[in-house]
Amino acid sequence: MYDVIRIFCIFAHMKTLTILSFILYGTIFSSVCEGQTADNGEYGVITVSVADARTDAGYSSEMGTQLLLGMPVEIMQHKGWWQVKTPEGYTAWIEKSAFVRMNKETFNQWTSAKKVIFTDDYGFAFETPDGKTRASDLVFGNLLKWEGENKNFFYASFPDGRKVYVSKTQARLFDDWKSSKQLSEKSIVESALTLKGIPYSWGGTSVKGMDCSGFTKTVFLKNGIILRRDAWQQAQTGIPVDISKGYDRLRPGDLMFFGKKATAETAEKIRHVAIYIGNKEFIQASGYIRVSSLDPAKPNYDEGNTREFVRASRIIGAVGGEGIWTMDDNPLYKEQK
Repeated sequence: MYDVIRIFCIFAHMKTLTILSFILYGTIFSSVCEGQTADNGEYGVITVSVADARTDAGYSSEMGTQLLLGMPVEIMQHKGWWQVKTPEGYTAWIEKSAFVRMNKETFNQWTSAKKVIFTDDYGFAFETPDGKTRASDLVFGNLLKWEGENKNFFYASFPDGRKVYVSKTQARLFDDWKSSKQLSEKSIVESALTLKGIPYSWGGTSVKGMDCSGFTKTVFLKNGIILRRDAWQQAQTGIPVDISKGYDRLRPGDLMFFGKKATAETAEKIRHVAIYIGNKEFIQASGYIRVSSLDPAKPNYDEGNTREFVRASRIIGAVGGEGIWTMDDNPLYKEQK
């Protein structure tokens, strides 16, 4: 009888160990799969042309911003979706197929690698160097790792390792592009006007569609400058321009902010941003990217926004100040220590 009991106890102990081992193995396995790659870490790089980033985890949540291919992010937390922090400090949620998770070593390898930037508004990457078989769409600002080149195409790779060909008529070496950028009144206005007609899209920060501050961000990104995400955040940056006695001090390229002035009882509330282009005209994302006027005599007069024009700021001369970065100076575009 004793031997029977002893055998039963041994069997029960072995079964318990088996169950515990299965649970432990399952936990480890799910942890690796959950991170999409065994190379888990605290950083990530966007691996689709445009990633929609939401205010909470899930497709039903409001879109807060968009992230471009090759953009570095810092991982904050995970609950099915991943909360990330963008180069300008904005936090939002993206799903796992939108990015590649990296540890510091792999992230630094990506950061220091030679890159190609897509400079046209829209286009495609191809699987073959004849430009016939599409691998992905591309939009302005997309970054890929340089792998080689021939007369007509860059050979490049996505953060997830996909190898593609990109036409040289629509892309440049990233370092060459950055060194060519000289922020000026003329460059800001010209960049803004190239976006006319693109539809307004809440949360949009790409040429696929953009909201008001997404538009201003995109214009300055075309000049190698990173601005903060939202209009009220952009209003806290730059050199203030006095508009208390009219519009004479405004210069082309200045940011214009609209909303409600502060009172004794309420704080200032910024709801909209646009770019001044001269001659009392400004360009804004309102329905679509359009040119409007502060002049009541003009057919494109915008009465509502003129009435609520509360402040302006100048980015020229303020780069490197609070909330305004070049792509070289932004902390997330640098190698991490």
